[in-house]
Amino acid sequence: MGGTVIIYSSFAGKTRKIAKYLAEKLGADIFDLKLQTNIDLSTYDRIIMGTGVHAGNPYGRVTRFVEDHEDIFLDKEVVLFVSCMYSGERAEKQCSEIAKEYHINNAVFFSIRGEKNEAGLSKDVDMFIERMMP
Repeated sequence: MGGTVIIYSSFAGKTRKIAKYLAEKLGADIFDLKLQTNIDLSTYDRIIMGTGVHAGNPYGRVTRFVEDHEDIFLDKEVVLFVSCMYSGERAEKQCSEIAKEYHINNAVFFSIRGEKNEAGLSKDVDMFIERMMP
């Protein structure tokens, strides 16, 4: 057992871009829930879930996947990232509400606004990667 998997759903492409960047930097396997929902999580120690937000709600594919795998999540390190338009307090609140809904304690948001890194993503993504490195 070991390793990291990133599981996400994306609508406009921003969550996909973040997920692919994270997978590359962390050496993680990656699955798009639009393409595959039958994923064997038994071989992973860390699961990073990624979702965007539409009309204040996380994407349904991610919600269904989390609900279907809650029991497996109990024995894993599970992290959630939320890609959203908001920043600051409003984004933190939105991220916190989604994490609570998913019963995931470790969550972070990446705003599409603000300073960008060399990949055109929020600089917070790089700080998140540093935190995830062994």
